[in-house]
Amino acid sequence: MEGFLCFLVVAGLIGFVVWQFVESRNAVATTRVETTHDPATVVQVVREAFAGPRAVLWTSTGGPGDINMRRRGVRGGITMSIDVEPAPGGGSFVDMWASSTVNYLGVLVNFAGVVNRRKKAIGRRLTEADLTVR
Repeated sequence: MEGFLCFLVVAGLIGFVVWQFVESRNAVATTRVETTHDPATVVQVVREAFAGPRAVLWTSTGGPGDINMRRRGVRGGITMSIDVEPAPGGGSFVDMWASSTVNYLGVLVNFAGVVNRRKKAIGRRLTEADLTVR
């Protein structure tokens, strides 16, 4: 029984590390969203994604994107960069990625899951058919 319990603990730890590794790679990878909305509307929607209660956790910073938001955290947090460019036939292309990270053990990224959730939320909002901007 003790051997089985030890196996479960080790398997759980290995599973957690693999999950964090995948989250880290997804955060650093560029996510592209194509939307029918004009670039000005897209910028407003992206800014809203970091407003409200999230404004306490995210702050504007410098970086390679049109919009760069840094997550407040240990040793500087993670920076999410967003580029917005007009699409040739109308609409916009939005690229999102983690441009500045704090790595642990050479592979794990600080707050990678938070960036992935922001990417998904922004992507969902931009692909909604009826986008109402406040």
